[in-house]
Amino acid sequence: MPSATSSRANVTDAERPDGASLAAIVAACLVATMALWAYTRTLLPGVDLGDTGGFQAAVVYAETSGRESYPLYHALGQWFVQAFSAANPARGLNLFSAVWGGVAAGLLTLAAARATGSALAGAVGGSLLASSYTFWTQAIIAEVYTLHLTLVAACLLALDAFQRRQTTGRLAVFFAVYAAAFGNHLSMILLLVPFAAFLLMAHREPRALFRPSIVALALGIAAAGALEYSGNFLWIWTSINASGSVSERLSSFWFETTKVDWRDTMVLGVDGRAGGERLAMWWWDARQQFGIAGLSLAAAGAIRLAATARPWAMLVITAYAISAAFALTYNVGDVHVFFLPAHFFTAFAAAAAVAPSGRARWPVAIGILAIAVAGWRGWDTWPAVDRHDDRRAGQIVARLAGGVDDRDAILITQLDWQLEDALRYVSRHERRDLAWSRLPDVLPHLPFLVADNHALGRDVVLTAGAATEIVAAYGPFFPIVPDERIGTPSIADVATQLPAGTPYVLARLPPAAPEVLNDAEFSATLAALAGGRPPGRGDGPYEVWAGLAGDAPALYRSARRPFREDFSLLGDRFNVRMEAWLPGDTFRRAGFGRVLRGRQPVLTIERGLSLVWFRPDGSPVVAYAAGLYAVRPRFRIPAQTEQFALCSKLCGPP
Repeated sequence: MPSATSSRANVTDAERPDGASLAAIVAACLVATMALWAYTRTLLPGVDLGDTGGFQAAVVYAETSGRESYPLYHALGQWFVQAFSAANPARGLNLFSAVWGGVAAGLLTLAAARATGSALAGAVGGSLLASSYTFWTQAIIAEVYTLHLTLVAACLLALDAFQRRQTTGRLAVFFAVYAAAFGNHLSMILLLVPFAAFLLMAHREPRALFRPSIVALALGIAAAGALEYSGNFLWIWTSINASGSVSERLSSFWFETTKVDWRDTMVLGVDGRAGGERLAMWWWDARQQFGIAGLSLAAAGAIRLAATARPWAMLVITAYAISAAFALTYNVGDVHVFFLPAHFFTAFAAAAAVAPSGRARWPVAIGILAIAVAGWRGWDTWPAVDRHDDRRAGQIVARLAGGVDDRDAILITQLDWQLEDALRYVSRHERRDLAWSRLPDVLPHLPFLVADNHALGRDVVLTAGAATEIVAAYGPFFPIVPDERIGTPSIADVATQLPAGTPYVLARLPPAAPEVLNDAEFSATLAALAGGRPPGRGDGPYEVWAGLAGDAPALYRSARRPFREDFSLLGDRFNVRMEAWLPGDTFRRAGFGRVLRGRQPVLTIERGLSLVWFRPDGSPVVAYAAGLYAVRPRFRIPAQTEQFALCSKLCGPP
């Protein structure tokens, strides 16, 4: 007699609830359309710092190397940008993420509908994912995660199709989608066990999956998928530094593509003593996405799946557990994005909670209520993620490179990698007249570089970090002087110049290493804003002051955990929202928090000091200290100096 699992698996399409009805497809299209509309309305308009800037720079023209991961993302992104946004590649690649964000929400809707037999249930899952905080923040910038979850959803649909009609062709389709997904993100490996468990439980003859022909099919498709990394392999194989043996070249390819050197210190890299803190972060992060109501719905849905659809229950529960465990133990500064697959399966489980149950009508009522909750959460999340007017990255890079072009100067930088990625995009697309080099690339032969540029009448412009490194390496050999062409007012200077009665909000978060907050500058800033009467401070890492310049603050809040705080200034309603987990988060693309005036974002809170004040017409002005967006001095090695003559004599043109 066949087992119960085999009996459930061995059903025909006609016997299984048809969630892929016209209603389910319509629901998927509606969810995808609404999500895309929201994402495009809140889309980042241009370049951003960090990986986003790096992706945007690569879409202008890619630098082939062994470390160039995400080949599928780059290939599709370049095609999309060239087809739809060649004039503004940065915005085009942001839009590319938004499109896949909508598609991911729509495909999750369809997959959940097929698994549960309910279009309404599918819409619940898709809506909860679409309105979740972290997914939304990644859907409006150039990042790989929306395409990643789209491919995860496509795998679920392929598995469902195979479960309904178990043919070799449908199994091959699943293998192909899964293999292709590795070209976007290698973390697809985390789903190997959940997908394998589903196939074994859903297959009417599990042993058939181990037939030589099926194993050969899987291996052949996997090998074809690996061809997405052929460019990386060829770069290593033909590199002038390539070793002689085939095994060593293969080892180098694996090392570079998987980034073993730094992943070894990050995967399972969290100290066990920090386990409690990580669990608290996980629980807070889950509530940030779905609230208690959404999480309760997901728990109920997991229980229902275990009772009614064991293959899906096994997939969802194991996929969630493995993804969450990986994120919890991954020692990286933006761990919140690695919870995204767990959020995806949370939304899927929530959909199962409102699946049909005989003639009972309560699932429909709960489903309608869940859609309303998802809509409310979307309304609440919108202003906290809205970046449609966020041009800070472009402005900081413009200031960094302002007044420098290849006719009269060359820029030498020693920057945080996040700023450097944004500068790389700007130099490739917006400022092609910018002559720019990284200090590590030129430091050994810097005297010759300076002499050559001085011979052309070009100054050498230095970032603060570059100037410090050059002095450390060469002492007083170079005549480094402050660049007076740009002003460098400190945040304390700004605060002391504010007219009395000016509304302001000041936030302080501990700076991320190696940044250090100048205590004297902070004290001067606070004293100027508070009229010399600042309140006593708490010991929490989150701090915020608000009031009118020259008077005692109307609000002070210190906390050890993220919080929200409402208050009023001159009749305007404000809301402070701390949206990051400290000290675990060291960088977040959407910022560490937001200050809202009504529903208008007026300040993105970063690590260090973040200050916003308001002009008489109500327009906000922002300043930062001890963070990525802080104003920093710039320096020059001017061409016409006595040292220039000495350097030219000693070094001469090559």
